[in-house]
Amino acid sequence: MAERLADKIERLIAAAERAHQERNNLRKTVDALAEENRELRRLIDHSHTRVEELAGQLRRLEDEAVQSQPED
Repeated sequence: MAERLADKIERLIAAAERAHQERNNLRKTVDALAEENRELRRLIDHSHTRVEELAGQLRRLEDEAVQSQPED
């Protein structure tokens, strides 16, 4: 009986160690994904800013083109 109990305890300890390792692995994955998410957000913000700049340039060019058209 004591031997079966010791075996169960050993299996529980091994399972707890595996669970702990899996938790650590998941934590590392979460950290990596969070960093990737931050980087993607920075890229999106930069792209959005650049699109707004280009849209402003396009509007100015369109305005200049309209102003340089001869009036009928």
